[in-house]
Amino acid sequence: MKFYINKISFLLLLSTMLFASCETEESLTITAPDAEFVLNTPGISTVFLNFALPDNPAFTLSWEDEVTGSSSYTIEMSTDAEFTSPITLGTTEAKNFSMTVAEFNNAIASTGVTTFRDVPAYMRVSAGSEISNSILLLATRYPTDAPVISSPLESDAFVLSIGSVDETVLTVNWTDAVLESSLGIDINYTIEAAIAGSDFASPVSIGTTTNASTVSSTHSELNAVAIGIGLTPEVAGDMDIRIIAKNINAGGNELTRISEVVTVSVTPYLSAFPNLYVVGDATSPGWSNDNNNTPLFRNQDVPNNYVYIGYFGAGDFKLLETKGAWQPQWGTNDGAALAVNTGSGSDPGTFNVATAGYYSYNFTTVGESGSFTVEAYDASAAPTYTSMAIIGDATPNGWDGDNDTNFTQDANNPHLWYINGVTLTNGGFILIRANDDWTDVWRYSGSNELYGKANLSGGGDNIPFNAETGSYDFWFNDLDGSYNIIPN
Repeated sequence: MKFYINKISFLLLLSTMLFASCETEESLTITAPDAEFVLNTPGISTVFLNFALPDNPAFTLSWEDEVTGSSSYTIEMSTDAEFTSPITLGTTEAKNFSMTVAEFNNAIASTGVTTFRDVPAYMRVSAGSEISNSILLLATRYPTDAPVISSPLESDAFVLSIGSVDETVLTVNWTDAVLESSLGIDINYTIEAAIAGSDFASPVSIGTTTNASTVSSTHSELNAVAIGIGLTPEVAGDMDIRIIAKNINAGGNELTRISEVVTVSVTPYLSAFPNLYVVGDATSPGWSNDNNNTPLFRNQDVPNNYVYIGYFGAGDFKLLETKGAWQPQWGTNDGAALAVNTGSGSDPGTFNVATAGYYSYNFTTVGESGSFTVEAYDASAAPTYTSMAIIGDATPNGWDGDNDTNFTQDANNPHLWYINGVTLTNGGFILIRANDDWTDVWRYSGSNELYGKANLSGGGDNIPFNAETGSYDFWFNDLDGSYNIIPN
């Protein structure tokens, strides 16, 4: 059964109710809803902070204020619901507030939390003595604090010994809060060394590891590093050590954290400094490993550092330690680091020369790795000589100016000269001169008579020859005065 109440009946009923009410009360009071100061619940409850987007907004809060009439609001955060130790995120005159990813990440870190995933972030707004309700965000933050080296200690000293090459001499340990967290990412660590005070302009790697907090180095390995950064054999020198921590997110973005530097003293021992010879279709000998292969010029001041300025054809090349043998063979697999096959592994990739021309190469070997740089070289202003020779009482014809011992000019590089199988005499001296006269003369300026740099027509002495009397190959580069004297 349905009942219908028309409008007239409804008005009569309402009048009756009002009349009855007036019989019991003198007036009618209508109460409005309570005024509110309410922080709205945002559309998200979890926040993933992406280090690759530090300037993106992490969150936006808004609130209603029908109570305070304030024009200034303070936004507070705490890691517990009771706001035991709240921190101020900021202030605003508006009724909304935002923070960037980097700002929010730093704010969470400032609370002292040690976890990274689902960190509770309780939010509230205050205006004078009035405080809003609180809301909760669960944040996954990224690390900002760098690893902390616990050993070695500042000023520790290490004297390296060739008699203990396989024994561990240095262990680098560190702490990193990320390793103790449940963040679930891989952290790659590289321990770098450099000359003290160089700001790591030319760092060398001591070692690498993933998700661990220690790397050790033997006497042999640390010696290679010490020589590679430029420490002098048998002389104590200062080495800076630091840790580079890196992780890569799913988008391929990389986060890098760098530790504070620890400086230690290292005394390296004198190690082998082998000759390295070029081979490949970008060089004069081509891909023959025994075709008068051009040696790199050894740096007289930095052990295990090689320099070469000269002409290269378009193509590829590698480096060999022994003419006539394919190993040890040096090359590169990534275009920046050196790689070697000592005879038991796989051959490395080639050095590539895209365009024929003059280039300046700099190679530094560090154990079974190292680094290299290359840049174009302008040889257009360099003089081209018709002949080059050695003269002096260490040479076959002594000081006879009409009968000096001539170099052969490289077929592809007019600035590169060589003499194969020349007999040099112990205790004598050598000068290098161009065009069979005394106008352009190169004099000794090095620290090792078998390799170094000579000065052109400037100061310096005759090149001393204190090695054993015998047969040598003599190589000379008139672009920079580099020379190598290699025993046969």
